[in-house]
Amino acid sequence: MKWKDLFAPTERRFFTYLLEQADATIHGMELLLAFMTNRSGNHTREEIIQQMCNAEKHGDELRRNIITDLKGTFVTPIDREDIFALSRTIDNILDYADSTIKELELYKVEPTNKMMEMVKALNDSVTSLRAAIFHLVNDPEKASACTVHAKKMENAVEDLYRHALAELFELDDYKYVMKIREIYRHLSNAADRVDEAADIIGTILIKGNV
Repeated sequence: MKWKDLFAPTERRFFTYLLEQADATIHGMELLLAFMTNRSGNHTREEIIQQMCNAEKHGDELRRNIITDLKGTFVTPIDREDIFALSRTIDNILDYADSTIKELELYKVEPTNKMMEMVKALNDSVTSLRAAIFHLVNDPEKASACTVHAKKMENAVEDLYRHALAELFELDDYKYVMKIREIYRHLSNAADRVDEAADIIGTILIKGNV
């Protein structure tokens, strides 16, 4: 037994925080997709925007909890720098989902099919990140497989992004092009953060200290 395992009942709460962050981000992606596809059930677009705002605030609160606890905790289950970085990247993904839904509404543009495909792939990738975090302690091999799938979905998003831009730049309405390009950029940035989070988890696995 590693000496820090003596602290496991208390200090492994950081995994719970990270899982909760991932859950909030998955929820944000689901809200974004519902907004884009108009599959919002009994909720209006305005209500979905408010739900997204609440999800983003909840994600920020979870991140503050992690930072506060990191400052006050002597022993952590994995390196505190990795906890901090992984929390930051997951929070960034949710921030980009929030920015996307707000700008769709602000710019008064309808989502494209490519946007919806990108969000579906992002949701898949974040779900894989959550699974990787869940399996970090007891099944490193499974955790590694989940990060591989997350990166595969990130590559899919970037491929969609490039093709979407190619189609977009064929249009003559430059104002529309600029608006849609900005929204595509948010989704591409979210994918970059997925890739970063997967790499952080990979680093944790290589260190083998969970």
